[in-house]
Order: sequence, then C-alpha cells, then structure tokens
Amino acid sequence: MIMGDAPESASPFAVLLRRHRLRLHLTQEALAERAGLSSRSVAEMERGRGRSPRPRSVEQLTVALELTGDERAEFVDAGRALFWASRAGRPDRRTPAGGDVRAVDLPPRQLPADLPDFVGRVDELSLLGAVLDPAAQRDARLVALSGPPGVGKTALAVHAGHRFASWFPAGQLYVALRGAGGDPVDPAEVLAQLLRVLGVDGSTLPAGVDARAGLFRTRLAGRQVLLVLDDADGYRQVEPLIPAKEVAVVVTSRLPLTGLPGVSAIDLQPLPGPQAVELLCQVAGRERVQAEPAAAAELVTACGGLPLAVRIAAARLAARPHWMVSTLNKRLADERRRLDELRHGDLAVRPGLYLAYRGLTSGAARAFGLLGELSVPSFPEWSVGALLGVDPVEGTAVLEELLDARLLESLGPDRAGQPRYRLHDVTRLYARERRQAETSAEEWTAALARAAAEWLARARQAQDGLHCLRLYLDDRGDPVQAAGGDEPVEWFEAERQSLAALVTACAEVGLAAAARSLAGCSADFYELRSYYDDWQRAMRVAGEACRRAGDRTGEAAMLRGLGTCMSEFGDREATLSVLRAARTLAEEVGDQAGVALTSHEIGFILGLQGSLDKAEVELGTAAKRLEAVGLPLARAIALTSLGFVRRQRGDTAEAVDTIRGGLSIARSRGNLFVEAYTLRGLAGALLACDRAEEAEQAARRAATLFERIGDLAGAAQGLRALGEALAHQSHREAEAEQALTAAADLFRDRGHEWGLALTELSLGEIEARRGDPAAAARLHQALRYWSGAQVPALRARALVALATTAEQVGDDPAAWDFLLEAYHLYQALEAPAADDLAARLGLSQTAGSVERGGTPDS
Repeated sequence: MIMGDAPESASPFAVLLRRHRLRLHLTQEALAERAGLSSRSVAEMERGRGRSPRPRSVEQLTVALELTGDERAEFVDAGRALFWASRAGRPDRRTPAGGDVRAVDLPPRQLPADLPDFVGRVDELSLLGAVLDPAAQRDARLVALSGPPGVGKTALAVHAGHRFASWFPAGQLYVALRGAGGDPVDPAEVLAQLLRVLGVDGSTLPAGVDARAGLFRTRLAGRQVLLVLDDADGYRQVEPLIPAKEVAVVVTSRLPLTGLPGVSAIDLQPLPGPQAVELLCQVAGRERVQAEPAAAAELVTACGGLPLAVRIAAARLAARPHWMVSTLNKRLADERRRLDELRHGDLAVRPGLYLAYRGLTSGAARAFGLLGELSVPSFPEWSVGALLGVDPVEGTAVLEELLDARLLESLGPDRAGQPRYRLHDVTRLYARERRQAETSAEEWTAALARAAAEWLARARQAQDGLHCLRLYLDDRGDPVQAAGGDEPVEWFEAERQSLAALVTACAEVGLAAAARSLAGCSADFYELRSYYDDWQRAMRVAGEACRRAGDRTGEAAMLRGLGTCMSEFGDREATLSVLRAARTLAEEVGDQAGVALTSHEIGFILGLQGSLDKAEVELGTAAKRLEAVGLPLARAIALTSLGFVRRQRGDTAEAVDTIRGGLSIARSRGNLFVEAYTLRGLAGALLACDRAEEAEQAARRAATLFERIGDLAGAAQGLRALGEALAHQSHREAEAEQALTAAADLFRDRGHEWGLALTELSLGEIEARRGDPAAAARLHQALRYWSGAQVPALRARALVALATTAEQVGDDPAAWDFLLEAYHLYQALEAPAADDLAARLGLSQTAGSVERGGTPDS
C-alpha cells in the first residue's frame, strides 16, 4: 500500500471521501474547516475507524466537497449504508453502498449510546415509563415527543430506551426518519431497513408501503420490542410504521403528533435554570461551574435553556480549561455572533434551525425573518398580518405554519385576551440572520412602518378608553373619553414591552414620527401606572429620533414629556431646565398648545419649590392659553394647580373658587378622572378654610371616582385627603388613621414614594397630637424625604409636628429649633402659617430681623 492511500479494508464511503478530497486538493484539516467538523473526525472516517458518520456529518461533507448529481447520491448512499451497518450490530466496512444489512442472531439493540450526563426530565420520564411499561397493559403503548430544534427530543427518547431496556427482551429498533440532507425518508425505505434488521432478505422484500407494513407487523407480533422513530416529518410518514399492539413506540418530531390513535403526547420545553446549570456542571466540570454561580446562570440564560446549546457551550468550556465561565459569556453577549459561538466541532445550533426553516413557504419564511428583526419579547396574532402587509386571515395561516415548524411558541391569551406568541431567544437570533441575508433594509423599514402603524392605531383606541391624566404628547388634540373599564389598561399592560421595543426600532431606522407617536401615546399609560423608567426611556429615545430627523415640534413634545416624568422623582432644577428648553423650542416652532402645557408644568414645579409668585403667574397664564388653544380638560388641571398655589399663599377662599372652576369644566365634559382630580384639590382647599366636613365629602367623592375608573394611585390620594379631613374633626382620629393606612398600603404597592411620604407625614401628625412615642421616628423619616425632594411647605409641616413630639418629652430647646426652622421656611414662602408660628414662638419682627420675645409656647 502506498503511503497515504486508504487502507485496503476501507469502506466505500472512506474511499469516496478520500477521492473527492484529493480532487479538490484539500488537506484533511482544510476539509474539516469547510465542513465544520474536527480534522480528527475526517481522518478517522478515511481510515474507517471510530463511529460511523452521522447523517448530519455526511450532509456537511457533501456541501464541503461540492458534490452534485450522481456523485452526491453515491456518496450519501455509501454514508447511509455504513451508518445502518453500525446500527445493525454488523460493523462490516466492506458492505457495498446500497447493499443489504443482514440480521444477526442476537436481538437488535440499535439505540444510539445513552448520554452519561443526561439531566432533568423527571416528569417526562415518569410518563414515558407509565406508557411503555408492559405490565400496565395499555391499549396503546405509543408516545410522541415534540418540541423545537435542540430541545432534546432524541436524547430523551434514547435515554428512556436505555432506562427501560429490561422491558424489551426482544430488542430495540431505532430509525432516523430524515436522510443525510434533512429530507424525510420514504416510509417504504424505512420499512425495508427495519425488515432487513429483522432478518428479511433484501431480495424477498415485498413492493409497496402497505405490503411492507403488513410484513413488519407480522414479524413483530407477540414480541416485546421498543421502536424509536426519530425526527418524524408528519403523520403520513409515521402511520405505516406503527406495528403490532405489543410493541412500544416512541416518536420524536417537531410537530406535536397528537392525532395518532391512542398517543400520549409530551411537548418538551427548554430546561429550567437549575437543570440547565446541572448539565453545564456535568459536561464542563462541577467545581469550575460552581465557582461562578452567577456567570453559570447567565450562560444558560443566553442559551435559552436549550439542551443542545447548553451542551455546546459546556463542551467549549471543557475544551478550553483556561477559560472562565464569564469568558464565554462575554463572547455570547454579542447577539450578532452568538450562533457562531454556539458551535463546537460538528455540534451546532444552526443546522436544526435551518432544517425547520427551509421547509417553510416563502411567506412564512419572510414572516420568520421579519419577526426576528422586530425584537419584541412577544407579539399578538394580528401583528403578523400588519408586518407582512396581508389580511389577518393570511397572517394567521402564516402563524400556524411557523407553529407547526416549531419555530414559534404559543403563549395562549394575554391579559387583553389576545392570542400571543414568541420566538425562543436562540431562534430569534437565527430569524434575524435570515432577515438580514434575504430581506433588504428598505423592505424591513416598510414592514416595521406597517407594524408600528397598526400598533399605534390600537394604542390610540386603548388610550381613548383610559381614565387618566392627559399629557397630549401624541399630537392628537383632546381624545374622546370612552368607556373602557379595565380593558384599555389590560391592553397596554399586554403590549407594554412591545411598545417600548417598537419605539427603539422605529428610532433606529429613522421612523421618527412613528417613534414620537408611539412614545407619546404610551406616556399617558406610563403616568397612570407609575412606570417612570419606561416613560423616561421612551421620551429620550423618541426625542433623539425627532432631533436627528429635524422634527422640532416632536422634539419639544418629547422634552416636555421627559420633564413631566422627571417632576415625579427628579431634581427640581434639572426638571425646570428640561421644561424651559421644551417651552423655548415650542415657542420657536409656533406650537401654542405645547407652550401652554409646558407653562403649566413649570408653574406646578415652582409651586412645589415655594416660588409662589412665579408659580401663580405661570399657572394663570397657562390656564388662559389652554382655553385659547381649545384644551379645556388641561385647563381644568391647571386651575387645580393654581388653586393649590393660592391656598399655600393663604388665599383660601380664592383657592376654593379657582378649583371649583376646574371642577365645573370636568363635569361639563363628563371626564371622571379630571373630576376626581379637581375634587381632591378642592378637599385640600376646603380644609385650609376650616371647612372639614365639606372637605370630607369632596375627598370621599374623589376616592370613589378614582376607584371606579381603576386609578389606584388616585384612589390612594383621595384616601389620604379623606384621612386629613377626618383628622381635623373631633373624635374621628381612628377613622382618619384607617383611611391613611389604606392609602399608605396602596402607595407602597404602587411604588409611589411621594404619596407614601405625604401619607406618613399625616399619620405622624396624628400620632404626635395624641402623644404616641412612635411619632418621632415617622416624622423624622418624612422630614428627610421632603428635605431631599425640595418641598419647603411639607418640610415645614414635618418640623412643626416634630416640635410637638419634642414638647411632649420636655425637650423645649429642640422644640424651639424645630419651630424656628419651620417659621423661616413659611416666611420665605410668605405663607400665613409664618404669622401663627411667630406668635407661638413669641417673636417680634423689626427691620427685617427676628428677635426672641419669650419661651416656646407648648
């Protein structure tokens, strides 16, 4: 034998492999790199050593060797013959391509080797055992395992076969129902292979599927055999292969074969986190993985819990002892390269996804790619038709095709009752690759615009049903108030993540108007549900998109929305800076409504800061402008804010009249939210006039309305106002505490720090009046909050209450200090409370200075 020639005992497959490699002048290493195999595997195949080539490996080699036509067919047949020879227990390397594989005397044991590191699937194995156990005497011992590519269907079937091997003394048969290229194998050919294993000479095989199926059933009648049919294409392929009753059958398929008579169907899901980490430990090494528990959890999350992906990642770690788990995480962090990283030797995630993808119709393939690029966590049924630009019926048909291919997961109805779907994280990456390879950027932008328009239309419809503060960021004017109940809120909750993703996607491709409208429409919902992070992010992303596009009106609106959001939690000066920039821009583009709305927000912040003169001017001007631009509900809100400022200045009667003007507008428009909002403000103004019983009535009505429209934060504010009104009536402190405690619970559940701090202040005041020792701690906490929030009026209230607690324990110097600090705050605000404190402290004011005229009055 000449050095380098194939050994004389080499199989036809090995001879062909070497011949075609040399024809292309490739080394074994170069061929291995082309085919995605290890060079060792290629060398062993040419020498006829090691395991027989897997069908997948044969297909990869045909592509790498550029084989077509008869040469490809000869090569594939030779590889298939060698594969089946090894499965039949006859490692006869000289069996000619296409030749018969004779039966052996021993019962066939064709199952591939079990995975020694198999983990999890306890419930599934329990069900498999219950069905396959011959002692159970079931009418049908048939199990269909289904699931997406890489979920471990074959691994579970093989593991179960080995685990329950003692139940099948007559043998275990295994057949792959797809050829080397991934095409379904004809049932007649499968039956021929199985009959040869059972001792039927190839020359005596009957023709036709029915005749072969009958002979197959005859051969297995009365024998305790397990038959594993792996990777079935569908019912027509499987049904002729189902043998006699005594035979146990396990079928694996992407498609749930629930229509097979008597079948027990198991649909596999990705491994839960702990089980996926255990698989990582088994393959990569337990000590190594457990040294980085957070990184291990991150790694299996990046793999989406798919056993194949986790196994590949673990194998890569095992092959590179110098890597830490976090090292691989860094490589997987780039989603554009993640599928490249999820490859080791001839193990890869892409091939299984490719087999599923290539069977799709053109419409389904296009939808698959577009859905991957959309990058929403999940999507409703109607969105597919919008994305493709087809009617809903056609869109639903595409969805069904993707579901059958197991490239899509059904999540069932969402909170709004819409059927909802998702792409597995790894599948989404492959879908995005297909979009970028097969769909132009222009087509993608057009599809995104269609989808965004449909989402926006539905968002606006839901927005019209919301009972909430209107921010007017979507340039729609004054929406019609619809009776939406909880459904609009539930729709927004269901689409919350999708809307956020769409704003970003539209901004990235230059669809600034769509990004602005989606963000603006969603902002009302964000405000209602206190989703401040979502709100702020949407305003920034859409605002930047408008700036790049030269849409200055949109940029001004998004700046205003950002400032309004920041007023809930941000630094007051930073908030005012953003709002003033928004107003300047609105003035430059002639957006009078935007100017008026921003002036109201500026006035509101100034009022909280204690700049009452400036606040009154801003709010008075805003109210007039809002009337002029035809936004009556916004004017009612502005009048309520103006009433608050006048109340702080001591003009309590005028404050009541001002807020009642807003209440009249709300009732004339039939807007329950604005009515509740103004009633809550009216309760505070009435209480400042010492009209506690009227304040109680207004607060009760406000809380009731807020609760009716589903605004829990508003209901909490109403209960807080009610508690304060009750606290100012004799012998009703217990009722007041009950209302305030209920308000605090609601604020706490909503994460509403402002409302909670104000309620805690009111509770602390009640406790201080009755001498409760717990009051001091509660009031000190409130003081810290209002000092940080830069709200001098509420800081002064906390100081006055703390003075009461200090007096009760005989600490007169501390009480004096608390009252004096409160006095200075009220004096700066020009609030009437400053005069009351001056009298209480015995202070006289001369030439702008303060002199102590006596001791603190308890």
